[in-house]
Amino acid sequence: MTTATEILEALGAILGASIARFGIAMVVGLALVVPALLIALARKAWADRRARDEKADGLAYRRGAWYAPNHTWLATRGPGELKVGLDDLARRILPSATAVELPRPGLRFRRGDPIAVVSAGKHTVHVAAPVDGTVVDVNSRVKRDPALVRRDPYGGGWLFSIAPVDAEYVKLPQGNEAVSWLRSEKVRLTRFVEDELGFAAADGGEAPPAAPATLGEEGWRKVVFSFLHAT
Repeated sequence: MTTATEILEALGAILGASIARFGIAMVVGLALVVPALLIALARKAWADRRARDEKADGLAYRRGAWYAPNHTWLATRGPGELKVGLDDLARRILPSATAVELPRPGLRFRRGDPIAVVSAGKHTVHVAAPVDGTVVDVNSRVKRDPALVRRDPYGGGWLFSIAPVDAEYVKLPQGNEAVSWLRSEKVRLTRFVEDELGFAAADGGEAPPAAPATLGEEGWRKVVFSFLHAT
């Protein structure tokens, strides 16, 4: 009996020592892994912020994204999948974002089809599909917090992701070409507001806020049609 007890005590001691060593190894491992993970997350956050903080004459743009004529952007999310959101000029045209209607995953669409709706109080903007494809996923965060569409258009405010039917999207402006296009669109908006609607730009050539309160209902609808409904 004594021998059996001694054996059990010895096994318990060995097991306890093993658990202790495992615990120490875990602590050491976490001490090494956690800082590395935090550094990696910080670098990713910095890279994402840098991608969103690029400016083209005051307009923010997302580096590496493609830009469609209706001021939506497309960026790679995964193999064969693209995120879609509104760009900074579209954000400036929207007076606010109080509700978002998103398509259902699996929906097939053609370029120019209305695929989402952003509401700004009593005003609504229909977002057209920038290319042909199928909806893969939607951003549920913007349904809970629609203001993200304006607050973080290139980050948390993306709308949905798609699987394009082909690679035609690569013909859209990207990189330096996208920067030049955004600059030209900013100029076009200024001239449109000045020439078509009769509103003088502020000092420095900046267009006045392209919102219903500034342009009136009819003027704002003309801006929305000319810039956000283009295909």
